[in-house]
Amino acid sequence: MMARSLLIRGCFPGATEAVDLDIRDGRLHAVLRAGNRTPDLGDGSALLAPGLFDIQVNGAWGLDVQSETLSPELLHTLDARLNACGVMHWMPTLVTDSAEALEHKCHILGGALQDALLARHIPGIHLEGPHISPEDGPRGAHPAAHVCPPDLKLFDRLQRAAGGRIRYVTLAPELPGALPFIRALVAQGVVAALGHHAADAGQIRAAADAGARLCTHLGNGMASKIHRHQNPLWPQLADDRLYASVIADLEHVPPEMLQVMLRAKGVRRIVLVSDSVSLTGMKPGRYTMFGAEVEMKRSGRVCLAGTDLLAGSSLTLPEAVRNMARVTEMTLARAFGAASWTPARLMGVRMPPWPPRPGRPAEFVLYPRFGETGALNRKPLLVFNG
Repeated sequence: MMARSLLIRGCFPGATEAVDLDIRDGRLHAVLRAGNRTPDLGDGSALLAPGLFDIQVNGAWGLDVQSETLSPELLHTLDARLNACGVMHWMPTLVTDSAEALEHKCHILGGALQDALLARHIPGIHLEGPHISPEDGPRGAHPAAHVCPPDLKLFDRLQRAAGGRIRYVTLAPELPGALPFIRALVAQGVVAALGHHAADAGQIRAAADAGARLCTHLGNGMASKIHRHQNPLWPQLADDRLYASVIADLEHVPPEMLQVMLRAKGVRRIVLVSDSVSLTGMKPGRYTMFGAEVEMKRSGRVCLAGTDLLAGSSLTLPEAVRNMARVTEMTLARAFGAASWTPARLMGVRMPPWPPRPGRPAEFVLYPRFGETGALNRKPLLVFNG
């Protein structure tokens, strides 16, 4: 049981001086300069970081959001595991499937989010497909049999099943009916995201004009070979209206591309995501996922067996923060922001202020060994979630 009064010492990302967080009855009472007091937990070398927000989670630790056995119990278990590694808010992703299967899973998710704890940690659902490119390459690991053009009647059916919890939708903007579909999503307060597509510059610009605001895992979900000038990548990088979510596992995109994305989008429009699948935390080997055989290599790369096509990642969001700060010019503090308040701002989700303020519920993560990115190599000492 958590003590009613607790003094925790550590450093904020980028800071050189330690502070003491005085926590009483679950709320932050004061932020004090560290002195000679003996803290209950942590020392000046511990890292005090914000709770993270992952807007693209397919599963992890053998728990699969895509499974036919999806249940509230599975969500509670996955939520607890994510919370323990510092991810306090997250959005389950449903990938391309039959209309009936998607409706069933939306119904399960919508019902589960009636639970107050899950609703506090899970502000909505991400629908990735089925309105994506049918072409090999841009389609990625999504099953071709269930890909279909944008259909507002289908979306309304899924949104009803989800109890209005679908928060954003990833689609291909070049498909027939995509623009009115995007406008309808935006009118309902749903974020329209571009992904798994082969759109040209004009189609991307028209989608942004219609209200699209995010590129889902930019640099992925596209053809393996593209024209050096006329391709989907440059227009998305160039349009300042579009945020870019990126999978910083160093498998989906190399360090040099992460750096280019950062310079093109700026620190306020980069969203770090895990795109984690159920193989996260599992041993390397061959598995069945999304109805297909996949392989997780020793490097952590997850791909369709016998191909180089990626099938999600085995990344956790703290690892993404570490990688982004290690291989690009983004500071650790900014990398934490790209995995917390930037996605929250994009999705219209209220998050606790950072640095934490007295009088508010305490929400932070304490990592061992302050050493910039080195602290994120280990399990948190403490996750304080209000």
